[in-house]
Amino acid sequence: MREDAAIISVDLEEWFHGHNYLERVPPEQWAAQKPRVEANTERCLELLARHGVRATFFVLGWTAARHPELVARIAAAGHEIGCHSFAHPILFNLKDAEFEADLQRARDALAAAGVPEVAGYRAPSFTLTRPVHHFLELLRANGFRYSSSLFAVRHPRYGQPAAPRHPFRLAGEGPPFVEVPMTTARLAGINLPFSGGGYLRLAPLPLFRALRKLAGRQGVPLIVYLHPWELDDFRPEAGQSLLGRLRSQGGQGTMPGKLAAILAEGSFVTMGEYVADRLARQDLPCRSLPLY
Repeated sequence: MREDAAIISVDLEEWFHGHNYLERVPPEQWAAQKPRVEANTERCLELLARHGVRATFFVLGWTAARHPELVARIAAAGHEIGCHSFAHPILFNLKDAEFEADLQRARDALAAAGVPEVAGYRAPSFTLTRPVHHFLELLRANGFRYSSSLFAVRHPRYGQPAAPRHPFRLAGEGPPFVEVPMTTARLAGINLPFSGGGYLRLAPLPLFRALRKLAGRQGVPLIVYLHPWELDDFRPEAGQSLLGRLRSQGGQGTMPGKLAAILAEGSFVTMGEYVADRLARQDLPCRSLPLY
């Protein structure tokens, strides 16, 4: 595997699953919304196929339960399937039993869609924050082999700038378990996010390229993350503030072009392949809980 190999990851969910819409479109209203995930995911699959790139799709169980054939198509195209929870909860609000119950519902939905085993997990909105860092141990105990859930940035919901920036192996008993934090580039003592979501939508492509090089020099792997709705031209009217619209829709029209440019410029592996390679090389630092 090339040292500079990057990872494309997709959080497979509908636009209304985002926590920026939680107050305006609560879970009890989700089933009444017009589904758009299939058409948007097909756009993503076409782009990936055009460039010969296999990605990791972290699938929301709610979506898998309603679109099992979509999950099957993604897997049949050679992409890795991971878990993104069932109901997109804010993890730091959950008790241990609630977290494990959500995990089981998600895995049941994925199994019903033809994916009985998944190795990877991504927390909804990166909300696996300090109060629930021990959920990493619960993931290992529930058969997962890696997570991509920590984000060492300042953010009103999921910020934890003191969290690890580099991949590490979780200490303790049990099979190897790896956390692959989201990509940041450190500049002037600040961790800068740039590789996905609103950060990627709003950042000019030259800035993305510069920060990618900086992160690479710092030994941080590039993890691009996106959502199918970011490839859509649909802009929901959900009564958001100007800042809310900027976070959830800003730069949305730039994403298809940016993704195509990124796919054309690098070498890519799935996250499962990246984790397996790092474990085989035995070069991952070991960290114990609490993480900081």
